[in-house]
Amino acid sequence: MTSGKEKRQTDRYAVEAPILCSYFNLPVSASAKTINFSRDGMYFVSEMEFHPGSAVLIQVKNGGVHQKMPENTEGMRQTTLAEVRWCRRVSEKPTHYQIGVKYYESWY
Repeated sequence: MTSGKEKRQTDRYAVEAPILCSYFNLPVSASAKTINFSRDGMYFVSEMEFHPGSAVLIQVKNGGVHQKMPENTEGMRQTTLAEVRWCRRVSEKPTHYQIGVKYYESWY
């Protein structure tokens, strides 16, 4: 029997920051918002559904003159490829999805 406690390998940091995300091989992108991130992955909310197992490109929206990024984004990847681990629909109208991704390893 499990205790129900999450067994994360790295700490999570709460941050709400605007991002763009898309399937790696498709030109269509969606605006989304991060909820939290860690060294290994990210959790975000999007109006676009992303299927588990697929590769996604995630880019933090670099704010314009009127957009200030949250202060606690240090260590968050600005542009990255990740694998969708799970996707849950959370509302009908407008449709929103919660998405968890795991970053692909960097080889540099």
